[in-house]
Amino acid sequence: MTCKYCLLFELGHCRKINPYPQGKEPRFLRLRTGQKLTLHFDCQRCEMTINL
Repeated sequence: MTCKYCLLFELGHCRKINPYPQGKEPRFLRLRTGQKLTLHFDCQRCEMTINL
């Protein structure tokens, strides 16, 4: 799934504003069920992709 809502921007780590990377890549979200989602960022398009 691709979305315009970017977690990097919301956390203050936007690469367009601050070009120096913060943290490790790829980033993950863990659901309450224990499922792990992989996050990929396309900063040129300001898009975030969520993969299972």
